[in-house]
Amino acid sequence: MYCFKICVAGIFVSVRARYALTERICRPYMTDDVRSDLALFVTTADIEKKRRSLPIGLDEEQAECICLHEKLALSLLPFDAFVLHAALLEYRGRGYAIVAPRGVGKSTHAKLWMDTFGKDVRVINGDKPIVRLGKDGRFYAYGTPWCGKEGWGENAVVPLSAICLLERGEHDAVRALSEREYLEGVIGQVVFPAARSTMSQSARLLAGMIRRVPAIAAKCTVNEQAARTVCRALVSKGDSNG
Repeated sequence: MYCFKICVAGIFVSVRARYALTERICRPYMTDDVRSDLALFVTTADIEKKRRSLPIGLDEEQAECICLHEKLALSLLPFDAFVLHAALLEYRGRGYAIVAPRGVGKSTHAKLWMDTFGKDVRVINGDKPIVRLGKDGRFYAYGTPWCGKEGWGENAVVPLSAICLLERGEHDAVRALSEREYLEGVIGQVVFPAARSTMSQSARLLAGMIRRVPAIAAKCTVNEQAARTVCRALVSKGDSNG
């Protein structure tokens, strides 16, 4: 059994894990702080149920990692935080989230940014960053140990300046979004508890992000110009929002 504490999105989490994989991916987030806001632990039954529910070839280590992440994601609402299924990029000190359904190409687009902008960009999380409302009323995005199959991630935080809802396209084009389009684009990419008692708090938090963090829609090809087009639009949106 591996027992340790991590700090993720400013939340202190005590973790008990049976397998080394969880301990290994959590190392950059480990802390000796005595505080503990949450405790994460899953049973062997949870692990086996998850393993059976996902594609053949998932081992117990991988299943435990997924279960622990899911438990964390469903425990964040009291901290005004949630998991966003996105690639979180930092560009010149500001955070930009590339949001898309699985398979559309957010990792491919993130790689375009890395290839195009070099040291000016870094991937804070390639798949599952945490978004949290700060005491100053702004939304911040955080790296987590769970960062996708590429393993792109850092223990870092950035102000969330703008969001891109990514679509496949035969040419590069960006457009503005209505509030309804924005909501429809992100609602399936956020993780909130399903309990009726928490729905109003979830709705308030999501509405706050939509109100405070601007977004664009982008259809993109796979080339350097696509990265430059989206980056330019996101930076402009973020700048206009202060």
